[in-house]
Amino acid sequence: MRITNGIMRREQLARVQTGLRQLAESQRRVSSGLRMAKASDDPVAASGAMQARGSLRALEQYRRNVDAATSRASAEEGVLDRLTGTLVRARELGLSQGTDTANDVTRANTRAEVDQLLRFAVGLANTRFDDGYLFGGHRPQERPYDVVDTGTHLDFTTTSPDGGLELEVSSGQRLAAGHDGVAVFEETGALAALRDLGRALGAGDPAAVRSATDALDRALDGVQGLVGDVGARVNALQLTGANLDALEANLSTFRADLEEIDLEEAVTELASRQTALQAAMLATSRVLGMNLTEYLR
Repeated sequence: MRITNGIMRREQLARVQTGLRQLAESQRRVSSGLRMAKASDDPVAASGAMQARGSLRALEQYRRNVDAATSRASAEEGVLDRLTGTLVRARELGLSQGTDTANDVTRANTRAEVDQLLRFAVGLANTRFDDGYLFGGHRPQERPYDVVDTGTHLDFTTTSPDGGLELEVSSGQRLAAGHDGVAVFEETGALAALRDLGRALGAGDPAAVRSATDALDRALDGVQGLVGDVGARVNALQLTGANLDALEANLSTFRADLEEIDLEEAVTELASRQTALQAAMLATSRVLGMNLTEYLR
């Protein structure tokens, strides 16, 4: 086989070009921190990384839902605490005015305070949250409760705000974001008990006062049951948040393993390829200056 100057030059130039391509690839990896420039470089890794990024985006939405549900639970817990205080005070007033020692004057004076407690409770039922009513159910933009003065006593109106918002907090897991107004203020009997106590005081009827006081006891029990439910929901949300944190860390590590480089390893590879290219260029310069006799020698 004849070895010509052209063959020698082509071989040396091919080595140099290969070294330049390898050096450029190493420089890209170091500067970008990524293993692949395009998906075709490693289709399997690219597909896995894409799925991991999709899962991470879903986790971001789950986390926003968990935060929103936690905020609503915190707001509801505050309302339930104030409602509990309102019912406790009304019960104290009922107990004091349901005895034979009370009279029409004390009951009339007490009725004024009970009416204020009813107004306050209706205000709690109309608590605003974000851009709607916290207890608005499926109609969060519609005011759920109002106080009505019948002329003889106070009453309340309701739109029966039932239903509530459910949020997806993980794949296949949905949690109720809060209780609706029906559950908190109607099914517990809280508003009705306050109304009935005011009506009984206005009528000066000790038996009716005692009956309304008993209803306040039942309403308190119902509200406390809701408080426990909210506490359990908060615990579930905290656990879900911790699980999301752990899953996010695992997915981020998995994606990084597929996409990102080990910087120390990449810098070492870059230095090695720079050295190899310099050696190839030095050899090329020497070969290109030789004739055939010198090359063979």
